[in-house]
Amino acid sequence: MKKPRSYLFTSRKQSVRAMAASILGAVSLVSSVLMIRLAYENGGTADYHYGAVVFVCLIFALVGLILAILSRKEPDVWYFFTYLGVILNSADLLLCFVIMYLGVV
Repeated sequence: MKKPRSYLFTSRKQSVRAMAASILGAVSLVSSVLMIRLAYENGGTADYHYGAVVFVCLIFALVGLILAILSRKEPDVWYFFTYLGVILNSADLLLCFVIMYLGVV
């Protein structure tokens, strides 16, 4: 006998904060990697424009991480974009701090 299809009806939805956090994380991570590539192609010297972009990416990552943490506390939402936002923003924060540390050393 064939098993009947089971459908899952739920009232869960995607969190707007989590989607915004994921978008901010993706934009800031791609921008940071692009600035590293441009500095590498420039012979290892980075203009102040590159540093300004990485600093803005750091701010975006902080805001995105806060949004992702706040979206984790929302009830009845899917948490895929929340976890994606936490991972992307944390990776960008780590990358920005490594860049700043290596710039000081």
